[in-house]
Amino acid sequence: MKKIGLILIGLLLFSSFSYASVAVIEKIIPNSNTFSFYYSSKRIDKGVGSERFWHLKSTRLGWIGDNYDVDLDLAPLVAGNPISIKQAWIKFTPFKFMNISLGKITYPFCNVSSKTTSNITNFQPTFFGADWMVKFNGKFDKLRWYAYWADGGINEGISAYDTPSTIGFRGKYSLAGLDVGASIRINDWDDDDRKYDWGADLLYELGNIAKFNCQVFNLPDDDDNSDLNFFLIASYEKGFILPFAKKTIPYLGYFSRNGIDGKGAKESNIVIGLNMKPVNNAFIKLEYNIDSAIGEKGILSTDNQNISNALSLEIGYSF
Repeated sequence: MKKIGLILIGLLLFSSFSYASVAVIEKIIPNSNTFSFYYSSKRIDKGVGSERFWHLKSTRLGWIGDNYDVDLDLAPLVAGNPISIKQAWIKFTPFKFMNISLGKITYPFCNVSSKTTSNITNFQPTFFGADWMVKFNGKFDKLRWYAYWADGGINEGISAYDTPSTIGFRGKYSLAGLDVGASIRINDWDDDDRKYDWGADLLYELGNIAKFNCQVFNLPDDDDNSDLNFFLIASYEKGFILPFAKKTIPYLGYFSRNGIDGKGAKESNIVIGLNMKPVNNAFIKLEYNIDSAIGEKGILSTDNQNISNALSLEIGYSF
């Protein structure tokens, strides 16, 4: 299935460049594509070089159309696998009431967005994940539903083995600025030891003033502990004007996660950020993450995988 995915990506890249060329002339899909750099500050032990410096964590490149989406992570550029596929899918509409998406797709589990232009891109729960899947999407009045089958693929380690697949469902009801959703995901669904992930979410938009995005979810593992976690993202969508930015949206996020004992909501991250728009087609996001589990203040792993207690900067351009 991965080979099919690579072929699909090639076709999508080719078609997206074609669409982009037409969009410049006819403005069919303006500002639907993005290119961004994401930096984070990093602190290491004293006496080992600089105590704090800025480090390029990722470069994101994305193409978005009505019937396709390609989102690539191009860093670290010196790694063995320099390109990581965040998303790459194409959509078909065989029926008026339902469409079908095929490719690597973010799980429709709770209400999150990994897009670089959204608030809190980098600290959203990564364990919601993405996978190669077939997804069905339908709508009936104010109710939208998603059903999918995700291929686990083959583990390419020393002892290659088949990874069990996942099936799931999500429903969302929208009414007067309020979206209420429920999700269920069955891992290893054809195994006696299958596990059930579930989540509930609520999105409320107070006109053009503020937005509140609440999630609660349970992702069980092999222990008997409770894995219930939640997070909240609140943003002032009306924003305000700064001397160097046409519009600035402040936002605040609280994310709980399992502790060392495996129990849910024992640790947390607080994210404070600004989403700024200096010119029409550009954005700058500044975020600071506070991690409750950091013992030595600001000391991060040498590979920069942890970005806790760090100031992060993302600069992007839409074209």
